[in-house]
Amino acid sequence: MLGAKKNKEKVKKNDLFNSYKNFCYRLIGKKIEKKQKNKKLDDQLRMANMKYTSSTLLSVIIITGLIVTFISFILYFLLFNMIIKTPSWIFYVIFLTAMCSILSFLFLPLLMKMRISSRKLQIDQELPFTLSELSVLASTGITPIKIVRHMAQRKIGHAMQSEFKKIVHKIDIEGKDIVTAIGETAKETPSDSFRENLWDLSNMIHQGGDLDAYLRQKADNTMQLRRDIQKEFTEKLSSYSEMYISLVLIGILFIGIAAFLLDALRSTMGPFNADTLLTFLAYGLIPLAVIVVGTIISTAYSRSG
Repeated sequence: MLGAKKNKEKVKKNDLFNSYKNFCYRLIGKKIEKKQKNKKLDDQLRMANMKYTSSTLLSVIIITGLIVTFISFILYFLLFNMIIKTPSWIFYVIFLTAMCSILSFLFLPLLMKMRISSRKLQIDQELPFTLSELSVLASTGITPIKIVRHMAQRKIGHAMQSEFKKIVHKIDIEGKDIVTAIGETAKETPSDSFRENLWDLSNMIHQGGDLDAYLRQKADNTMQLRRDIQKEFTEKLSSYSEMYISLVLIGILFIGIAAFLLDALRSTMGPFNADTLLTFLAYGLIPLAVIVVGTIISTAYSRSG
C-alpha cells in the first residue's frame, strides 16, 4: 500500500513537471529549435541521462529564471521595504534578487554537470569488476550478444546495467547490429575509460580476437590505475584540509574580529559598518567559502573515480 502510494505521488510529480516542461517548450522552445540545434548540449544531456532536448532545456532555464527573478524581487521588496523597513533596503533587494536569478539560471546546467560527474564516477567505480565479469562470461564461449544481454539484466552495478540496457535497446528496438549499438553507446557514456573499452570491444567483435584475454588484462590494469588514483586523492585531501583551515577559517576569524573592533570604536570600513560586515560575513562569505571548498573537493573526488 505504502509503495503504491509513493509510486502514485512520483507519477503525479513527473506529470506536473512534464506539463511545465511542455509549456516552456511551446512558449519559446520551438523558436530556439528553429534558430539553432546545439549538438554538444544534446550529447551532454544523453551523458547525464536527462530526458530533454537542448531546446527544451534552454526554454525551461529561461522561463524558470524569469519567474524566479520576478517572484524574488516582489518578496524581497516586501520583506526589506515594508516589513523590516531597513534604510538600505534597495541594496538587499537588488543583491538578493540577483543571487536568486543567477542561481535559478545556473541550476539545471549545474544539475546536468553533476549528473554527468556522478554517472562517470559510478561507472568508473564499477568498471574493474564489470571487466572481470565480462572476462568470465567470454571464457565460457557464449556469444557477445548474450554477454551484453546478461549484463543488462543483472541486479548489481546499476550504472553499468543502464549502459548495457542502452545497447540492448538499440539492438532490439532500433534494429541496429551489435557493433553499431556498442559504438553509439560509447559516444553517449560519460566515462572516458568505459568509452575506450567499448570501442575496443566493438573492434574485437567486428574483427575477431581473444576477448577473454583482453578483458582480463584490462580488468587488472584498470584496478591498478584505480588504486594509484585513490592514493593520489588521499594525499590531495590533506592539502585541501590545510588550505581550508589556514585560509578560510582564519580569514573569517579576522573579518569577525575586525567587525567587533569597528563596533567598539564606533567606526566604519568604507561603506561597511560592523552590522553590515557581520551580515555580509554570515550570509555571503561563509556560505561562499564552504561552497568553493566543497566544489574543489567534489571535483577532485570525481576525477579520482
